[in-house]
Amino acid sequence: MWWNVLIIVLIVLIVGIRVRIYFRGKKCETLRDISNLTILITGGSKGLGQETIKQLAKFNCRIIFGSRSRPTEFLQQLLETYPQTKIQYFPLDLQCWNSIKQFTTRVKQEVDKIDIIINNAGIMGTLTRQFTQYGIEAHFGTNYLGPFFLNHLLLDILKKSNCPRIINVSSIAHLFQDLDFNDLNCDKWAKSLFWSRIFTYRAYGNTKFAQILNAQEFSKRTGIMACSLHPGVVRTEVLQYQLSAWWFNLIMSIAWPIYSFFTKDIYYGCQTILYCIMIKDEELVDGGFYKDCKLAKAKFTSKEKAKQLWDMSLQLISKIDNSY
Repeated sequence: MWWNVLIIVLIVLIVGIRVRIYFRGKKCETLRDISNLTILITGGSKGLGQETIKQLAKFNCRIIFGSRSRPTEFLQQLLETYPQTKIQYFPLDLQCWNSIKQFTTRVKQEVDKIDIIINNAGIMGTLTRQFTQYGIEAHFGTNYLGPFFLNHLLLDILKKSNCPRIINVSSIAHLFQDLDFNDLNCDKWAKSLFWSRIFTYRAYGNTKFAQILNAQEFSKRTGIMACSLHPGVVRTEVLQYQLSAWWFNLIMSIAWPIYSFFTKDIYYGCQTILYCIMIKDEELVDGGFYKDCKLAKAKFTSKEKAKQLWDMSLQLISKIDNSY
């Protein structure tokens, strides 16, 4: 009898391990020499951005990152561990127009070229509709329009690289998108009692869809290759807004063991970002969408919307910039 129990336990254990490995995701096995590259990443103070910087530091490339807060202890540890790697932090708040301009000015003072920009910074799940300092709904401004403006300002030194590349950290959450070019500020959902439970994720999904469209259109407009990716469902601070709600915090407290089992930690979460850095130019699919260290297929794409979004974005940043 006990043999049967032992066999069942072993089967459950083996299946559990296999399931955990599947949801944990793949590790980037592709490597190349990036020691001569300058890589810029937004949102490097915590989470995926911080782990990506940590992994890149091993390859002695030059790293510039920007975030609202300075991760002093993290920076000190990195510089002590990897003294040959040059790592620089400049303040960057993608909800503040002047902060974006000041950041790009500092970058240009420090380097003559940038090889790769990783648009990683983002927010998700505000409990109420919020706005950036330049008047755009907070998700759309922080996750898409702010980075679009930043990339636009850095195009000249991107083009000085022999192999420039844009990497947009998107998400499978683009499934929730309902992108309406006539309602970027989500006015139709603003007064809904369900903003914090439903429409905030729609707003987030819109930005992740916009990042995919941006990657598809980027080289057509600038000649610079771009791609987007889904890092996986990763346990990061991106849930900070939702966790401030008692009901969500209670649910996560109860469901955390299950949630942890089916999600990635930040080490595995950054592997597809690393893959999109390490893959050679001739192997990178321009405008491609990557997942688990391989080319995948986004659930939603649209060549027409990509063109429309780019044109609308140029008009928006011109209008906002003229007001400053």
